[in-house]
Amino acid sequence: MISVSIYRRLFSFRPWGLTLLLLIGAGTVTPGPAVSQELQLSLQDIRQRVLESNRQYLSAGEEVVKARSDIVKARAGAFPEINLHGYYNRNFSIAPVFFEADGEVQQLKFGFENNFGASISLRQPLWEGGKVYTAYSIAKQYHQYAQAGVEQVAAATVHAGELLFFKAIFDKARQEVLEQALKTAEHSLDVVTKLYSQGMVSRFELLRSQVERSNILPQLLAAQSEVRLSEKRLLSYLDMELDQSVSLIEPSDDTALGDLPSLAFLIDTALASRQEIRQADLMVDMRRRAVRVARAGYFPSLAAVSRYDWQSQSDEFSLSKNTSTSFTAGITLSFPIFDGGVTRSEVGRMKAEHRQTLLNQRELEDRIRLEVEQTYDELLQTIKTVEIHSETIAQAEEGLRIAELRYEAGEGTLLEVLSAQTALTDARTSLAQARFALRRSLAGLKLATTIDITGN
Repeated sequence: MISVSIYRRLFSFRPWGLTLLLLIGAGTVTPGPAVSQELQLSLQDIRQRVLESNRQYLSAGEEVVKARSDIVKARAGAFPEINLHGYYNRNFSIAPVFFEADGEVQQLKFGFENNFGASISLRQPLWEGGKVYTAYSIAKQYHQYAQAGVEQVAAATVHAGELLFFKAIFDKARQEVLEQALKTAEHSLDVVTKLYSQGMVSRFELLRSQVERSNILPQLLAAQSEVRLSEKRLLSYLDMELDQSVSLIEPSDDTALGDLPSLAFLIDTALASRQEIRQADLMVDMRRRAVRVARAGYFPSLAAVSRYDWQSQSDEFSLSKNTSTSFTAGITLSFPIFDGGVTRSEVGRMKAEHRQTLLNQRELEDRIRLEVEQTYDELLQTIKTVEIHSETIAQAEEGLRIAELRYEAGEGTLLEVLSAQTALTDARTSLAQARFALRRSLAGLKLATTIDITGN
C-alpha cells in the first residue's frame, strides 16, 4: 500500500500528479489478470436482469406453482374416489371346530390353506355441506394471491436494483468531483509555485497550497474504493461475475414540475393497482369463504358408494378353484350430532381471522396513502434542491474564476482562492447528492404508485 506521505512527495511540484494518481487508483501500475470486456448497463438493463436472475424473485415464482397444486387438490374433492385392494393369506395351521353328536366328540375343519381376494370400491361425494366447492374457490383465489405476490416481489426487487444502480452512479459522480477538485488544486499549486519562484508569495502560501492539494488525495482514494464496491454490490444483486467490468449509463433527470400528476391521482392509482391491495382483497374474501367451510361441519354429508369383491379359497395354490364374487351399491348419509364443540370452535376461529383481515386491509390502505404522500413530498423537495444546486454550480465556478484572477494579479489572497475551491467542490458534491436523492425519490414513487412518471 502506498502511504499518503509518498503521494505528497510525488505531487509536490509536478503537474502530472493527477494522471499518475488515476493510474494507481485504476490498478494499472502493477500487472494483474486480464479484465473481461466492459459491459454497458442502463436502467432498463438493470430492471430486465433483476427479473431474469434475482433469487428472491425466482423463489416467489415457485409459490405460484404450489398454488396450482392446491387447486388440483381442492378440485379432487368433487371427483369420485376409486380404490383397488388385493390380498393373499396363507393358513399354515387351521384350527378345527369340535362338537358332540350321539355321545361322541366330532371335529370339523373350516377353511383352506390359501385365500386370495381382490376388491374395487368407489365413493362419489354428492353433498358435503358446500365444503368442496368453497374449498375449490379458495384454492383458485390463493392462486391469484400468489401471482399478486410474485408481482409485488418483482416490484420490490426491481426497486432495490434501481437503488444499487443509482448509488453506483452517485459514487462515480463523487469520485469525478474529487478528481476535478484535485485538478483545480494542482492548477493552483502550479500558480503558487511560479509566484513563489519569483519571490511574489511567501513560503507559507506555498505550503498551504500543497497541504490543500494533499488533503484531497485520501478522499479520492476512498471514493475510488467505494466506486469499486458499489459496482460489485450491483453485480452481486444481478447474479453476475464480480470481476465483470461495467460502464453504467446515467439516466437523464427531468425536473419539470408541470409534468407531475396530482397527489390525489397518485393515491387513487396506488389504491387501485398496488398488488398488496389486491392481496388484501383476496385474503378478505378467502377468510369469508373459510367461515363457510368451517360451518359445513354442521351439515350432513351424502355420498354414493359401490364395491365389487372377488375371492378364491383352496388348499392348492390356484386362483380358479372355489371362487366367488359380490357387488354392492348404495348411498351413505352421515349427520353430525355431537363433536364436542370442534365445529363451533373452528367457526369462531375463522370469523376472528376474517375480522383481522378486514382490520389489516384498512390499515394497509392508510399506510399506502401515507407512503405515496411521503414519497411525493420528497420528490418535490429533491426537484427544487437539484434546481438550486444547479444554479449554485455556475455561481461557484464564476467565484473561483474571479478569485484566481485576483490572486494572480496580486489583488486577492490565497485564502480567497482556497475558499472558492472548497465552495465549488461542496456545490458539485451537493448537486451529485441531490441528483441521487431525486432518482431515489422517483424510484420510491414508482414503487408506491406503480407509475413511472419519467416514462422509462
